Amino acid sequence: MKSFSPLHIFFTVLCFIMSGASFANGAAPDALHLLRNMTQSFSTLRYDGVFVHSEAMNMNSMRVRHDLMDGVEYESLVDLDGDKVEVLRIDNKIICVYPNAHVANMRSPLMPPFKRFKNVESERLLKGYDMVVGSQISRIAGRNVVAVKLVPKDQYRYGHEFWLDEKNHFLLKHDMMKVDGQLLERIQFTSVNFAPDLKQEDFVPKEGSYAEPVVEAQPRRVKNLWQFDWLPEGFSLVWPEARSLNHGTSMLLLSDGMTTVSVFIEPTMKAKAMSILNMGATIAGERSIKVKDQLYLLTMVGEVPELTIEKLMTVFMPRPEHD
Repeated sequence: MKSFSPLHIFFTVLCFIMSGASFANGAAPDALHLLRNMTQSFSTLRYDGVFVHSEAMNMNSMRVRHDLMDGVEYESLVDLDGDKVEVLRIDNKIICVYPNAHVANMRSPLMPPFKRFKNVESERLLKGYDMVVGSQISRIAGRNVVAVKLVPKDQYRYGHEFWLDEKNHFLLKHDMMKVDGQLLERIQFTSVNFAPDLKQEDFVPKEGSYAEPVVEAQPRRVKNLWQFDWLPEGFSLVWPEARSLNHGTSMLLLSDGMTTVSVFIEPTMKAKAMSILNMGATIAGERSIKVKDQLYLLTMVGEVPELTIEKLMTVFMPRPEHD
């Protein structure tokens, strides 16, 4: 079974000083415009900031730096708590930097920030969420912000609240909430500078550190032999084909334009009843399914309510052979 450690590290920002911002009605077009600008700001702006990521009882602070120099994109993510682990990205080349080889063997690599919201899809979002823009300007990390709220239309997804810089629409704070309003996760900047004095040397592993390049394998595209008998409104497959991973495992990916559910299917020799693992905002489930004489292990992982994973696992089935 795949590791259920969270597959993401996101970004953040300082507290929302005014509790309970009011929201304007019928602001979906404005909300979509702001969210599109937000996704672009991650890769087009220069910034140097510190954010805090809190989930359940865990809290972690990180520093992120980003710049464009001579047409090349540079990014650095440093863990400020515990071992000083850093992820460097130069265009599509990623390097993990550890204090020494011992720490490298003990720690899982960090994930680059902002990946999670780079593929916001408006058509799917409109099917699954009501979107409203705050009518008041607040302040976070010393900067004016505008709030965008995504309210789920059903119980199959979480709610989201974004606080974006009023001038450049950079994401300064993000909350993920259950339908009842319970906070699941918060990412919040405590400081940010949009005119940092960064140089190429700032994105080079320090002398004496232990650096490992990260090669993101491109899995083979294979025919998708599986289907869902039902999907929540707005959810659909991201890829028309499946992705072939190691050891005969195939992967599918579902998305509603904001969140994703990863689906893994692999041959197995052991039958397994359905089980669900709750890790705060992330829910994982697995069960075996039998097709003719072959047994398969089905695994699903996503930042969706437990109900969603449970139902998706019961409506997953092989495609008819004539497809």
